Amino acid sequence: MAVELDSRVIRIALWLLEQDSSRSTADLAKGLGLSERVVRYRLGVVERYLGEHGATLVRERGRGLRIDCDADTRQEMFRELREWESPLRVHSPEERTHIVIAALLSDAPSVVPLERLADRLSVSKTSARRDLARAEPWLERLGVSIARRSGKGLELVANERRTRRALVQLILEAVPAEVLHELQTTPWAEAEALRTRVPAGLREVLAPLPIARCSAAVRESTLQEALSTPNAELVFSLYLAVTLARHELGRLITLDAGQLVSLLDHPVRHAVDDLNHTLSAGGVGELDGVEVAGLTEYVLGLDALREPEPDIEGFAPLLNELLDSAAERLHSSLADDAELRRGLSLHFDRLRIRLRHGLPVHNPLRHEVAARYPDVHALSREFSDRLAEAVGQPVSDDEIAFVTMYLSGALERAHLRPQRRALLVCPSGMATVWVLVSRIKSEFPELEIHEVLSEREYLARDEIADIDLVITTVPLEASGPPVVVVGPLVSNSDVRAVRAHL
Repeated sequence: MAVELDSRVIRIALWLLEQDSSRSTADLAKGLGLSERVVRYRLGVVERYLGEHGATLVRERGRGLRIDCDADTRQEMFRELREWESPLRVHSPEERTHIVIAALLSDAPSVVPLERLADRLSVSKTSARRDLARAEPWLERLGVSIARRSGKGLELVANERRTRRALVQLILEAVPAEVLHELQTTPWAEAEALRTRVPAGLREVLAPLPIARCSAAVRESTLQEALSTPNAELVFSLYLAVTLARHELGRLITLDAGQLVSLLDHPVRHAVDDLNHTLSAGGVGELDGVEVAGLTEYVLGLDALREPEPDIEGFAPLLNELLDSAAERLHSSLADDAELRRGLSLHFDRLRIRLRHGLPVHNPLRHEVAARYPDVHALSREFSDRLAEAVGQPVSDDEIAFVTMYLSGALERAHLRPQRRALLVCPSGMATVWVLVSRIKSEFPELEIHEVLSEREYLARDEIADIDLVITTVPLEASGPPVVVVGPLVSNSDVRAVRAHL
């Protein structure tokens, strides 16, 4: 089986291949900006990768680490690892939000500096803060909050069990289903859909998870009867893989004495125990009694954790009424937006479950949504009375804000709201302008880049119409729309300057 490589393993291996003498673990960690613990944890994977190519990781007491191989093998590994390296790319806002959540959850309970998040996203700290603001409501809905440690960074406030559940939920939401099914049966290095469909920041979280081995063990176990609900096998395999990976890092769960005894006495525990022994015999790692009890608890709660299917029949008249009103008052295309219809169906179904069990809901963007989309929010508030009749209980302002977010999100997704239009100008048709384009798109998704012109083309225009802002890398006289001069790579101060004009 091919070794599963994540970006840190690749960086460590490349750094070692570049050295012509032994170097210490501390040198390696400092050279890559990683902690020594992270380096030590991944050295085993690096060693297995080298072994597959006939190379050896030599540990010399008092001197450090070096790779022993011939020149041809060294060049072959260089080429292979460079191909696996992820190039700088511009992520969509949704992808950036997922990457922020993944980074915080995978590093929990460690404090994560904001600079590290910005580096993972290839954006400024200002943009990273905006992505963090979008991530926070998602985490809060799963009972996880963010604490800001002055001068240090961000820390998740949640116990280990909740962190693991949130990680699984993120993977299910952020990774396409076909990729997850591929990872259940395909070695990491051969998973083509993984490399083409999943952003690098999420691949880094998936890489340490032994998903294929866990899935195979679950399929062969006696847990099939307990995992009878749709997708339960996949969900439990993911949770098992997350459990094994985090347990190996020393991130352990705790259970009170009563919970522990109750779970260890449950008949399902014996099937989980057998699964644990199977994985241990296969060299994946062995879990203690508390972890076995935690897995038992997860199996027993899968019915509550699986994604509900929308009650299409029950909500169809209500949805039709809402979407007809939205089509009449906001935009006609909303009546036929299948993604909007399904999203609202799922949300209403979850709403009914929350109300039935008295579960609280909090929307931290409630006031911001109401202020930014007053017309959409007014429609949602009027509709809330009909929704309250359907679910049999009053609907809170937080829920009204969620409906507003679904509707306004559909409008933004279909570009039905007017965007600010920008013109980009560079000295000539140089290649660096496309770096500028990528950076502007990444930092300012609300901007529509109308056209990219050379300085000569811009000066030859008699009139610049229907443009809100000119962003240029060369000084220009502002004879029409406002002009902002930025560097070709758009520094943080450039971002602030553009933001001030917007």
